[in-house]
Amino acid sequence: MAKKFLSFLGTGEYSECTYKCPKGAEVKSRFIQTALVEDLCREWTEDDEVIIFLTNASRNKNWEDSERFVEVSREEVSPEEIIIRRNKKTFIGLKNELQNKNYKVKIVDKSIPEGKNVDEIWEIFNVMMDCINDNDEVIFDITHSFRSIPMLALVVLNYAKVMKNIDILGIYYGAFEARDKDGVAPVFELKEFDRLLEWSYAINSFVKFGDSRQILDFVNREKKYDEKYREVYNFAKKLNTFTDAINTCKGIVLDNPQKSVYAAYKDMIESLNTIREKQIYPTISELLKLVEKKSKIFDCNDNLSIGMAFVEWCIQNNLIQQGYTALDETIKTFICVLNDLDDSDKDIREEIAAKAMAVYKYKDNESKWIVEEQYKEKIREILKNTPKEIFKIADAISVSRNDINHFGFTEPDKRKDISKLKSELGIKYQELKKVYDEYLNNKGALEDLE
Repeated sequence: MAKKFLSFLGTGEYSECTYKCPKGAEVKSRFIQTALVEDLCREWTEDDEVIIFLTNASRNKNWEDSERFVEVSREEVSPEEIIIRRNKKTFIGLKNELQNKNYKVKIVDKSIPEGKNVDEIWEIFNVMMDCINDNDEVIFDITHSFRSIPMLALVVLNYAKVMKNIDILGIYYGAFEARDKDGVAPVFELKEFDRLLEWSYAINSFVKFGDSRQILDFVNREKKYDEKYREVYNFAKKLNTFTDAINTCKGIVLDNPQKSVYAAYKDMIESLNTIREKQIYPTISELLKLVEKKSKIFDCNDNLSIGMAFVEWCIQNNLIQQGYTALDETIKTFICVLNDLDDSDKDIREEIAAKAMAVYKYKDNESKWIVEEQYKEKIREILKNTPKEIFKIADAISVSRNDINHFGFTEPDKRKDISKLKSELGIKYQELKKVYDEYLNNKGALEDLE
């Protein structure tokens, strides 16, 4: 791992000015590179590199020392005639200006084409990528980037994040044209735009696929360089706990975020609101609304509503195994709710609700029941009072759930295609939701569905 400073040198007639740099240094030079290296890289070691990309023209004009005629006076003889006097002047090139500083860091020059066509742009891309190694920390100066280079630089940096796991320490632009009356030019830090791009990718991954790991990974990296990310990291961890609670089927309503998606959701939303209220990172406020909107289906506080939200999330995000588990358990919860039973009591769920699901097909032949005597009367009541659609759904998904949970090692005639497992989960959920919606709209009148 090394630190790399990457910059392009152009062919302009660069004039001397004072650059006010990110860490506070004010450096007088023709070259923004000199100012940034002085401010950001002077403590770097011989393992690190300052890399300057050069076309043939920029190498001759601004990298090497050169002699040029410059205007020293101008006399207007008449409106039609002006006499311009020029003297030859030696210009110190960027190479010697950097080397004369005697930094420990290596100064490296790389030749590139001018980027006049697509092939040349790809060549520039490859030269840039070859300069970056695994786990490098990179600073990019885009001040003298030309044509498509600024866009290409952003592509290279994001490609290198994936391919070589690099970190971006900074992206800078020396605004010579914005210098003040004293000739001091500001240097703009543009890394926030790169961060916004990363936020967009990461939150899109959550919104489309329910996966928060990209958000956590990004924020974990950035908190090393920016203190405000520590508060954001707290949110990212809680968001990850929320998705982990879904992935590990923590569907019961409890107060512990490590054991309940209900508590994990509340904890995450509280942290999200803290970021919003403190305006810790206003730039991402609109993106955070997408997180809030995506997860809002868990804004409820009973086992049945949480269970229905859980199954819907699993279908949306292709969590098929978790979806079948959640659907099966939510049917048990629904049976308990409809029959005024404690839906959090394990014995009631397994010895009464689950057994009622199992014996439904033998409701008229109790000799085939495998049920303890003490529970039989209650199960009879459940079979009588619960809409038959619920039992039919439970029976239909039992084969699919066994196929998944037993790793495919079931009877050959009961093994289902992947596409069938996925489609059936959605179909059965919609069938259950129809009964559930009727329950919400008309509690106590479900016998009309029988």
